[in-house]
Amino acid sequence: MFRGIIALVCVTSALFSATHSVCEVERTDTLKAKEAIEAILVKEPTNTVCMLQLANIYLKLGNIPQGFDLLVNAYSIDPHNVQNSRIATVLPFALKVTNLKQQAARTNDKETWNKLGDGYFEMGIFNEAAQMYKKSLSADSMQHMVRLKRALALQKNLQIYTAIEEVQSVLAKEPKHLYANYYMGKFLAYDLKNREEAKIFFIKAKNTLISQKDSFGYLEYTNLLSDITKELGE
Repeated sequence: MFRGIIALVCVTSALFSATHSVCEVERTDTLKAKEAIEAILVKEPTNTVCMLQLANIYLKLGNIPQGFDLLVNAYSIDPHNVQNSRIATVLPFALKVTNLKQQAARTNDKETWNKLGDGYFEMGIFNEAAQMYKKSLSADSMQHMVRLKRALALQKNLQIYTAIEEVQSVLAKEPKHLYANYYMGKFLAYDLKNREEAKIFFIKAKNTLISQKDSFGYLEYTNLLSDITKELGE
């Protein structure tokens, strides 16, 4: 079947009905389907049937931002077709993310960038989350908790050394920062397997936590203290 699809893609002037069938049929070989549909869209950039199929493939591959962008573009061309498609369930969120991106790019508002970062983080799209937090920090570099969120996104994206640099940046400005010391301890203990050095940061985190006890709710305080105590083997 894929040989036939590729042949169709290579034809200089394929009939729309043939293209339509290529984009509508569900295929098991996702990467080949992606290549075939991308080739069709080069010639037919407003073919919403192909756009929706490719958006669905992007989402399946975990390329959420690209999938959302393509879905919203298809919606701007043919709202009725998109609203009646199988992928319509994610349209409201795709539109929301796109609108937030446009707003953030226009205003460079740190809170909007942070909303995007948090949304991507919750979806497990850590590379995109790190990028959104970086844009927020470019608007206001003194957001220590946002920088730590970016560090966590980088760590989850297996960029541990860059993550540690972000935590170090917070500690350089605020050496007793509870969460900066806490996450530095975690990164050292579990990512770099350096328990001895990690212990230094867990001790700092514990001392800060105890000194700031009244600033925390009971559950947050007890959970953090329990976890840090466990890390210290006490």
